Order: sequence, then C-alpha cells, then structure tokens
Amino acid sequence: MIGRNISNLIFIKWFIGVIFFLIFIFILNHLGFLYPLINNDASYITSLILLIFIYFSINVGIELYHLRERYLNISNLLSVSKNKSKKEINLILQQFLNSNHSDDQSIYTYITAKENNESSKENFEYSLTSKLNIGWLVADGLLKLGLIGTVIGFIIMLSAITEIDGFDFTMMKDMLQNMSKGMEVALYTTLSGLVSSVLLSMQYSYLEHYIYKIFYMSNLCLSNFLPEPINIKNDDEEI
Repeated sequence: MIGRNISNLIFIKWFIGVIFFLIFIFILNHLGFLYPLINNDASYITSLILLIFIYFSINVGIELYHLRERYLNISNLLSVSKNKSKKEINLILQQFLNSNHSDDQSIYTYITAKENNESSKENFEYSLTSKLNIGWLVADGLLKLGLIGTVIGFIIMLSAITEIDGFDFTMMKDMLQNMSKGMEVALYTTLSGLVSSVLLSMQYSYLEHYIYKIFYMSNLCLSNFLPEPINIKNDDEEI
C-alpha cells in the first residue's frame, strides 16, 4: 500500500514551487522592480491580474491538499483490489463514502455502481475534471487582460500626441511624459498577463496530471472488481 508521505508529496511539490516564487518576488521587490510594476500602471490591470492569479493559485493549493488524501485512498484501493481483500476494500470505500468532497462521492458512486458503460465513464471523467475548465479559462483570460492593457497603453500614448497644440519645450516635455506612461502601461500589463498566465497554466497542468491519474486508477480498480459489482455495507460483512 502506498505510504502517506508519498501522497503528501503531491501538495509539498506545489508548496515548494510557491516558496520559490515568493522568494523570487521578494528579490524583485528588493531590487526595486515590483513597485513600478504596480504603481506605474494607470489602468490598474496589473493589480487585477495579480489578484486573480493569487486567488486561483490558492484554489489550486486547496484542491491539491484534498487530492493527496484521495490519491492515497485510490492507490491503496487499487493495491488491495488485486489481492481481493474484501475487508480492506470495504474499509477504503467507506472513506470515500463518508467524505464530504464531491470527487470522493463520485469515485464511490462510479466504483460501486452495478453497471458501468461508456456514458457513465464519461460522466465520471467530467465530474473529476470539470473544475479544470474554469482554471484554463482564467489562465487564458489573464493573457487577454494583459493584451487589453497593451491596447490601453497605446491609446494613452496616442492621446498624448493628439493633445499637442504647439512645439514649445514644455509641451514636448509633457507629451513625452504622457507617452512614457502609456508605454509603461502597455509593457507592464503585457508582462504581468503573460507571466501569470504561464504560471497558472503550469499549476493547473500539475493538478490535471494527478486528477487523470486518479481517473485511470479508478478504472483499474473497477476492472479488478468485475464481473461482480461492489456492494458496500455499513458493517464488516463480506462484499
């Protein structure tokens, strides 16, 4: 049976990545790069991108924290199902049944169903992976927000040119300052959108990897139980 320490590595690997990211942010802040990135963005799109990125990164961490226990249980279930250990199978399935998480309930329902066809398999896959859809959508949306900031930055630059009434030194100085503000908005929002989109996509790709491993192991467990369906009872009677 798989050890708890191995399943905990699923969350620990993500957490270590977050620690390295925070160290990198601290270094950027210490070198003076982080403050201009946020403060010089007149559109505030960079701040919005960072808030969305932090929120959904935390969601990934929460999902991985719960997934480690699910991964442990399904791995142990796969191990004992090969040995046809009915009592141990019953105990592990009871953990899925008693869980309040919808994914655990889906696994229990799928494995213990009297009949499973291609349609039920697709429904089971969707129930496990549907949470990833919003993650991919947000990751793509962050990139689009960065591009919107780029457009806003160029609009600010062009508006500075259209406001020119003369070519005296003071007017030119103000024009260049306004143009530089527009360029800062364009570059900073593009940079923050691109980086946050890539990093969030990496996190959801990592989460997707283990979700599909659970899906695959659930189907292996199901094949080991066949041809007899599972009938879980509330006591330690045989299955």
